[in-house]
Amino acid sequence: LAMSASAAALPARAVLGGVSPLPRPSARAGTVRRVRAAAAPRAAIADPPASVGAAEVPPTTGTGRKTVVVLGSGWGAISFVKSLEQTKAYDVILVSPRNYFLYTPLLPGAATGAVEERSIVEPIRRPIAEKGYKYYEASCIDVDPVGKKIVCRAEDPSFECAEDADDCPWHSFDVNYDYLVTAVGAVPNTFGVPGVEEHAMFFKEIAHASKFRREVNERFERATLPDVPEARLKELLSFVVIGAGPTGVELAAELYDMVYEDVAKMYPGRLLPHVKISIIDLQEKILSAYDRRIAEYATDFFQRANIECLLNKQVQEVKEDSVVMKDSITGAVEEIPAGLSVWCSGIKLNPLCEKIMDKLPAGSQENRRSLATDKNLRVKGSNGTIFAIGDCATMERPRSLSKALELFRTAAKCDEAGVCEVNLDKETVKAALAGGVEEFPHLEEVINNIDDKFAAHADAGERCTFEGFKAMLTEVDNGLRALPATAQVAKQEGEYLASFFNACDADAERLRSESEGKFDYVHKGSLAYIGKNAAVADIPGFAIIKGVAGGLIWKSFETISQVSVRNIFLVAADMIRTKLFGRDISRMQ
Repeated sequence: LAMSASAAALPARAVLGGVSPLPRPSARAGTVRRVRAAAAPRAAIADPPASVGAAEVPPTTGTGRKTVVVLGSGWGAISFVKSLEQTKAYDVILVSPRNYFLYTPLLPGAATGAVEERSIVEPIRRPIAEKGYKYYEASCIDVDPVGKKIVCRAEDPSFECAEDADDCPWHSFDVNYDYLVTAVGAVPNTFGVPGVEEHAMFFKEIAHASKFRREVNERFERATLPDVPEARLKELLSFVVIGAGPTGVELAAELYDMVYEDVAKMYPGRLLPHVKISIIDLQEKILSAYDRRIAEYATDFFQRANIECLLNKQVQEVKEDSVVMKDSITGAVEEIPAGLSVWCSGIKLNPLCEKIMDKLPAGSQENRRSLATDKNLRVKGSNGTIFAIGDCATMERPRSLSKALELFRTAAKCDEAGVCEVNLDKETVKAALAGGVEEFPHLEEVINNIDDKFAAHADAGERCTFEGFKAMLTEVDNGLRALPATAQVAKQEGEYLASFFNACDADAERLRSESEGKFDYVHKGSLAYIGKNAAVADIPGFAIIKGVAGGLIWKSFETISQVSVRNIFLVAADMIRTKLFGRDISRMQ
């Protein structure tokens, strides 16, 4: 629903480092060999790949037991593991540096004390132990698709070294597989904006929620001290959320509730006039990806609640105590105070997926934003041995692209050879493609991205030939995702992939066959909390629900959608406790 798996949030943390030399493959698939690697620096981003375009990946063969290695512990991975039948002929090994599953849609609530952090996490070993599978708390730092092997490194080397972790040799090992399921999610995208990494908080993990909660509480405590100048009060109590998607909107809403329902009762009233909550977005409405009526309602609701909506603004720089932004319409540059800035704007490809792309045959991965898969979520170029689900994957769309070409041919009166009677200008191209949006919704994204690409493929008269349109269409499509990066998509993909593995029952030919199955995403609705017990809900085939009624649906859904009965009771108890007694705003180190 309202989070990228990570939707929001990442299925697994991307804690990667330099590539260790690949050991020789073990004789038997699934075996694990311990290797003492040379000391390596701890880094968030992997080193660039040394080579591009590797040899063809050999297929897995036979019908005996197969080793399936799953990377990640987010929505895609947990759904796959829970849905895979224990009786099938698979030996499953899950590898993730995070030993728990995080229910990402309630992360904003955990950041403000509406629910407790422990209530929205589930130990990954629980479903693993129930099915007799294996789990390794480690980061995958390299993949060898040809040798069907991954190189892993223990998540925390300081456990083995009491002193400086940087000088500690990492515990490394390799794991062989027959099939690899990649569910590592995505990482935050700063879009090259200066100062984001230095002065803004990201909001993807439970650690980010904990940090946010501590920061907010500490700022109010500092503001209550004697002799704090008014200018310092405004700086301390200015909160800026960058990005008005579901995550940013819900975080701003939960912060608003915390301030005016709990802080207002326990802190001096003189502080409230200095509190300022702002949300910045490049679009003209918040929740712009939702139905227009929802976006308009949510924007109006925020403005009436005195949450400052800075729309049509592009962030130019994040400073230590301010944010610089540019109006996308007028071009005017403005700087606003920001005591605490939170970056909730966009994701990009996990560095591990970049390594996988560059180990596959040249030309098999043209889309550099996600791992391209076929209809059964098999990574293109892997010969059916690697699967990808969640935020790190995108499905190919040959039918929608063929429809786009057909629409252009009709509008430009082209023959089968691509010779057209007329060339089309930009607005005519958009109008032609709009005729296929109802059947192929993906074409709407193509239309929205034509403005940036049209000039490069048009002739001197600002018109596009059929060949120019094909080139532009390919360029635009390679930069788009087939499905939104949400928890709902990752969950359905994980469940489908498990059903596909169950049906094939370790038969390598069926797992590689083009005639077996097809993943079809079913959108079950969108929800977003907007504060003051209100929410917006877009339920297909039913209605758009707004206000307190939407809030009841949101709370009910987020409670019953937990991955275990334990979490359902914990979240329900937290929501009741918050309603009766308020949030716990104490700060613990």
